Amino acid sequence: MAADGPTTWNELLAGPFNIHSVSTHNSHLLAAMRDRFNLTDEAFHRMMRADHLRLTRALDDLGIAYSSLAKALIPDHRRREIALLFDSAVASLSSNGFYGIDVAEAWIAGLPRPRKGVPVNSILRGDILHDSANEVQAAMDKSVVYHRPFTVTHPTQVYCVYVTNLSKEQAKTLTSSAAEHPAYVGHADCTSRSILKEHLGLSLANSGLRVGDMILEGVYVDSEPNGAGLPFEALGFTPTAVIDMLFLPFLGYRINSHLTGRNREDNRSALATLSPDAAYLESPDIWMTPGRYGYLQDGKHRDSLEQAGLLQLDRTALEAAVSKLVAQGHLYELRLDEYGNLLYKALVDVEVENGRYQTFTVGLRFNPEDKRVELMTFF
Repeated sequence: MAADGPTTWNELLAGPFNIHSVSTHNSHLLAAMRDRFNLTDEAFHRMMRADHLRLTRALDDLGIAYSSLAKALIPDHRRREIALLFDSAVASLSSNGFYGIDVAEAWIAGLPRPRKGVPVNSILRGDILHDSANEVQAAMDKSVVYHRPFTVTHPTQVYCVYVTNLSKEQAKTLTSSAAEHPAYVGHADCTSRSILKEHLGLSLANSGLRVGDMILEGVYVDSEPNGAGLPFEALGFTPTAVIDMLFLPFLGYRINSHLTGRNREDNRSALATLSPDAAYLESPDIWMTPGRYGYLQDGKHRDSLEQAGLLQLDRTALEAAVSKLVAQGHLYELRLDEYGNLLYKALVDVEVENGRYQTFTVGLRFNPEDKRVELMTFF
């Protein structure tokens, strides 16, 4: 397919693609469009493929390759997700209630600086909006490394900035920078599942996608970015607008937490983007060939299956176990490859010991002819 110029529907739909993620997290945009225009799965698929092409071309104009954003959009257990927690009551005292602006310099100054390559990070911000003060306090006490003693009087008192794709050293720099603000409470490593992460997953909205010295932000047509007035430019970053109709589905980050049923709309939208025939594969009965089962018993796959407690299962039992995990997982890397294979990945959490979870990546192939899903890899 040509990188620019007119593209026919046949060229678009037949050509290979790789879409890192489709997210409806904290946004009803896709569901509202589907309902308002009564879109069929075929029409929804065409809309998403066309919008993704528009996005990649818009990013090309900014000098950004869409392929380079995967690390910011797809969780990786080898990279840290850090939540910085601030006391909005303290920050409000010196800012007449504009606590988000008041604490911004502390965390923006701690974002990774270019060394090798171009840093990419998703940034989410907001107050904790759900459950009681006691429940939030209990969740924080299990996960937060406190900078100072803190008592939750109301959940919305806790203001959070959430940054993805950090190395251990980058996370340390970020938390040290945030700690310079008097409203800073502490930080939590949210790379793995936790009760606090569930609170944050329900509460925080996407603030931007950092790409080098640019902060990409979804905005209405003809609107300027950084409507919140954060001091990005003073600290060396350029707020850059992306139409929110393109940003929210494809550049928004979803905090993956174990909220059974709440990922249904995300998964339906992702699967319909992969293929209109896959739209309702919420809980597929995953299968594998005998040869694939043998392949998974060897090498790195074997190590992963053993860590997940699945190595001793026979083929039928393994198919059933993976089917259950995928139904509760989150979907990424939607691809049509050059051989015509429709592929995607599910990130699944498995409890490997008392209360500790490990994330695994399940590689899957969808066959539109019989609407079955085949297990390909397990890492």
